[in-house]
Amino acid sequence: MAAAGSLGAVLLVLVVLLALGTRIDLAVYRLGGSAFLHDLPLYDQVMPGTGLPFTYPPFAAVLFGPLAVLPKTAAQVVWGVILLACLAELTRQVLTAARLDGLMARPLPLMAIAMGVLLMEPVRSNLAYGQINIPLTLLIVLDLRRRIGLLPHGGLIGIAGAVKLTPLIFIPYLLCTGRRRDAGVAAAAFAACSTGAALVAPSDSTRFWTRLALDPTHVGGIPYAGNQSIAGVLTRLAGHAVHDTIWYRMVVLSIAIAGLGVAVAAGRRNEPLLGWSACGITGLLVSPISWTHHWLWTLPALAALVGPQRPRGGRLAALGGFTLLVLSPLWWLPNEDDREYQWHGWQLVIGNSYVIAAVVFLLMVGVHVLHPRAPAGLHGSQTAAGRTAGRTERTALAHPAPSVPSSTTTLS
Repeated sequence: MAAAGSLGAVLLVLVVLLALGTRIDLAVYRLGGSAFLHDLPLYDQVMPGTGLPFTYPPFAAVLFGPLAVLPKTAAQVVWGVILLACLAELTRQVLTAARLDGLMARPLPLMAIAMGVLLMEPVRSNLAYGQINIPLTLLIVLDLRRRIGLLPHGGLIGIAGAVKLTPLIFIPYLLCTGRRRDAGVAAAAFAACSTGAALVAPSDSTRFWTRLALDPTHVGGIPYAGNQSIAGVLTRLAGHAVHDTIWYRMVVLSIAIAGLGVAVAAGRRNEPLLGWSACGITGLLVSPISWTHHWLWTLPALAALVGPQRPRGGRLAALGGFTLLVLSPLWWLPNEDDREYQWHGWQLVIGNSYVIAAVVFLLMVGVHVLHPRAPAGLHGSQTAAGRTAGRTERTALAHPAPSVPSSTTTLS
């Protein structure tokens, strides 16, 4: 009876999310796909009623072509099913990587996990807007876990990067953890997809890669509350645009190096899920635009914080992070029309809370990898760098340890 009630609650949350959602981003995807199919200037099209443009690379518009052919309702149903299937598989992959897959065999914990995942704001907004972040995150996790069948490892990361640029941060991660061949395949796949799109849409590709890719304002308002990135935080603090300044670029470069360093250190210590989470979150921090629905890397981060290889204080940190993601208090503050520039005091803390939590997470992982408390039976504490690190992670992926059951208005 309890399991049936839990299942009913999960289904109710799901129905509410899908019923109330606008799927506004799906509409923009279909706009881009239609522009490609009808040979219209891709980046001159805007969605009627909202003025939202298509902001992704041309390769993404090619992929969205089939959705543009379908009637609106059919496209929403098909895309909704894809998102739910990808979310379920992403959750399964994350729990398995965290060595928490034993929970999936027990109905009540499984229902609690499903409910918790659906309540998180990044997941809620992805389903409501019809966003593409869930499938892209799944592609990256499958590739990192080497669960991509006969495809060359690294290929899915390259494809994801051709759809949306932020996944490209995993190429240096692969390179620095000894998976050099995977990094090369990822770079080649990205280049192949982007070149293929350029062959069929040369003018759009030229315009994107020479102008729009370098202009974050094309994506949306950088100071907007939903932009939880270093650029968003610094812009709100400064009261004006900072993304073109040298000091901002130095700050972002420093954070990128530090975050990747933490991620690589975790990967070299045979704690890949912590490494992947740190890498993904670093990418969110340094990207000029990281809307709250981009923050799906918090899902593996929370799993890593409660798994058997968790850092000291990981469960408490996971509880705090989960509470933050469910409540998402930044939306309680005045936003839009540059009202974010008027935030002060505690409003600045609440309004930049995703970024603050991300920095705390990276610091926690950094302390963990520098001063490890390796659980008994785990053998990653003396893993060497370079090629040995890559072999260690590959071995961990191929032979995982036994499961340990335990308890907006803008588009990118």
